[in-house]
Amino acid sequence: MANCETVTNLEVRPNIKIVVLNKPVSGEEKYQKFPNELQSYGCGYWKWLRKRRIREVFVVDNIKNPTNGKIDKIRIKRKVGDFIELADSRRFDVKTGRSVCEEPKYIFPVADRLVWNGWEPQSLRRRVERVLPALSLADVRSYADTLSPGWMLGIYSEKLDAFCGRNFARPAAMLSEREEAGMASCRNFAKKTILENLPGAIHELKALVDMMEEDAK
Repeated sequence: MANCETVTNLEVRPNIKIVVLNKPVSGEEKYQKFPNELQSYGCGYWKWLRKRRIREVFVVDNIKNPTNGKIDKIRIKRKVGDFIELADSRRFDVKTGRSVCEEPKYIFPVADRLVWNGWEPQSLRRRVERVLPALSLADVRSYADTLSPGWMLGIYSEKLDAFCGRNFARPAAMLSEREEAGMASCRNFAKKTILENLPGAIHELKALVDMMEEDAK
């Protein structure tokens, strides 16, 4: 009689660690923290409210692509009900961040570095545009020559001024009508040259703006 043996096959199963991944936070969910905080503040004029961590906001054209288009940075003036009013009198719904006016604008946190990097060069360029009219013609031409040395090779070079008998250094009241028109054209040409050749590096652009604003005083 044959002996029957029961053979058991043992399986060795390695321990498996299961990693539960956190659900990625969408851009909308991340943005919603911003209006939620605005809703947590009481109503009233902003300067009188305590613990107001958010003092300024960006105003952008598109909430999903905030760096596209014009970006403004504006102080908050007050909160009334479900909206906030900015220093320029524009109002925004604190639940959605959308403008309560017809314009498709949104408020965005200034803590967002990506949007800040888009706003800063725009802001510096606007400062240049504001200060240019206050500069003397000599200063405007000097800055144009610094940013684009070959700009005066055209009809408004200093040599051509001397050849044509133009003296734009004289007071405007002493210029003839033709000379005044020529000076205006020269200024516009130099301004265009400056705006088209602004430095790309932020620190260089800041230094340029500071010098221009000091010369305009």
